[in-house]
Amino acid sequence: MTDRRFSAPGLTRRLLAPIAALLGLVAGLSVLILPSPAPTTADPTTFSAERAMAAINRLADEPHSVLRREAHDRARDDVVGMFSDLGYTPTVHSDPLFDLSSPRAKETFDALSAEQQAEFKDAPAETIVVDVPGKSERTMALMAHYDSAIGAEPDGDSVRLTAGDSHGAGDDGYGVAVIVETLRALKAEGRQPENSLKIVITDAEEVGLLGATNEMRHHRADYENVDLVLNLEARGTSGPALMFETSANNSAVAGYFLSHVKQPVTSSLFPSLYARMPNLTDMTVLIPEGFTVLNIAAIGNAEHYHHATDAPRYVDHSTVQHYGDQVLGLTRTWAFDGQAPTLTADGDLHFFQLWRGLTVRYPAAVGTGLGCLAVIAALGAVAVRARSLRWKRVLGSVWGLTWRAVSVSAAAGLLQRGAMAMGWAPIYGVGPNPLLVWMFAGGALIGAGLTAHFVVRRWKEGIGAGDSRRGAALAGSRLRAAHGAGTRHRLCPGPHHARPGADRAGAEAGAASGRGSGGLYQRGDLRTHDPAHPRDAQPQRGVGDRVLRDRAGGAAGTRAPAGWFPDHRVDQQQF
Repeated sequence: MTDRRFSAPGLTRRLLAPIAALLGLVAGLSVLILPSPAPTTADPTTFSAERAMAAINRLADEPHSVLRREAHDRARDDVVGMFSDLGYTPTVHSDPLFDLSSPRAKETFDALSAEQQAEFKDAPAETIVVDVPGKSERTMALMAHYDSAIGAEPDGDSVRLTAGDSHGAGDDGYGVAVIVETLRALKAEGRQPENSLKIVITDAEEVGLLGATNEMRHHRADYENVDLVLNLEARGTSGPALMFETSANNSAVAGYFLSHVKQPVTSSLFPSLYARMPNLTDMTVLIPEGFTVLNIAAIGNAEHYHHATDAPRYVDHSTVQHYGDQVLGLTRTWAFDGQAPTLTADGDLHFFQLWRGLTVRYPAAVGTGLGCLAVIAALGAVAVRARSLRWKRVLGSVWGLTWRAVSVSAAAGLLQRGAMAMGWAPIYGVGPNPLLVWMFAGGALIGAGLTAHFVVRRWKEGIGAGDSRRGAALAGSRLRAAHGAGTRHRLCPGPHHARPGADRAGAEAGAASGRGSGGLYQRGDLRTHDPAHPRDAQPQRGVGDRVLRDRAGGAAGTRAPAGWFPDHRVDQQQF
């Protein structure tokens, strides 16, 4: 007997899903492959992560939050010097750090100690601006911030702000260094841009976006010709630089980005998720002002974020290269394209990467239509199979997968909370966490194990149910055949085995009839004895084999006479 589940077509069908899943995994991982960092000897018109490292090392040599005034002033001078070295003349916009008429500024100021309030009440926020004029006044702005993170400590029911110990290598040394290296590469081309560029390195981003707020409050007129803002941030120090936020109605700007960036890592899902998160960047200030924006950040090794280990020694050079390749590609296209398109639109774009270098994109309206068709198709399939579906089993499968996922997630969350309470992990989840790798690895392994166990168990139960149904069907067909063959034998005695169409069950039933009550088939011992067919002398074990008793009676285990069934075997039936 041959089982269709293990026949070539059956195996092919069963392997399609795992093969498709494997190919999907490989394609997904290919998107995350980072470029190799270009050396300092690379073509001057290309981006080099090794050249950008000079700016990171210079800016992030010490913590320099706005609450460390001397170090902060040195960082400001370092950034001004980087652009001056390229031959530009930066402008410093000096505005009040804590303008108490601003809700964000007041909130930060109130969290300072009395001594800090007295020290920083009149301190300035100093944003650095560089204008690169083109033949057209149409402008693209490149933004980052140069202040490093402040710290926070619990103080009863409130939080007390501290000077912080982050060096700001990633947040936001990456942004500053990438912009400096991009501007250097563009200048190396030796030609005037068709469109203008505006470099904005804000101050006081880490204390409530105060530098960007001051720009919009005191210098808004300087941004009237800005068609596009590209902001560079960092939530970690490694991994791909993700384009994670756009302004609303993004079909034009997202399409422009995807068309001119060689290796983007993004999805329309990212902006949708980020819009529901509490995180803030300078774009939180600019988007309500009506600007068209793109926001890019790396999020790998997030344990370094806002911590002392956000320092040059932990910088991932491939990540810096990925930032630079995207920023230089997009900025070069804008700067030297006198026919740059208008980047405003009336709708959103849906997009995702199928594999490295291939991004699928279509209007949001098409996505809505596809979603409706998918729902209709699913409802149609349910309607067609409503009678055959075992709803209790379907709902049981959903519940089984759900409680396993929820249990593992809850256990990981409780472990993190417990580690924070015991002082084994950093408070607020920020900073190096020795348990983090074990938590993720353990949670993933436990979750995968529970899911695999559940799926295999369900699969086996499905096979058992299928075998029972097939066995019952086969036994029923044999009973009907035996009854018909016995009737023929009584009406037409003779050598029925000579008929080409005679079946084994019918022949045995005919042979057994008239011998009294007895077993027609003996489980595991069903044989024929034709010398010309030696295979038939082997026991034939089928799912439907069981003792079938002849209605006329006879001894159990009666065998068919030798010479029966020379041409046909009922057990050749495949299922």
